[in-house]
Amino acid sequence: MSDAAPQAPEVRIDRLVLEIPGLDPAQGRALALGIAQGLAKAGATGEHATVTAPLAEANGPPADLVARIVAALMERLA
Repeated sequence: MSDAAPQAPEVRIDRLVLEIPGLDPAQGRALALGIAQGLAKAGATGEHATVTAPLAEANGPPADLVARIVAALMERLA
């Protein structure tokens, strides 16, 4: 029996484009990492050339924005 904690599934994103006015590079990086972690936790699988998830509004706390983006992407990946 191993004491190693289970690892989240690997999610690899070759290119992530966020069009959110007003984000500085550090905020964009934090948002992108949060999206990757959210997709891994949500169980995203498969290979997709392009997935687009437009949002009506891209404002609010970063955690809420990440959750909305992950939910929109998972809906399109299903």
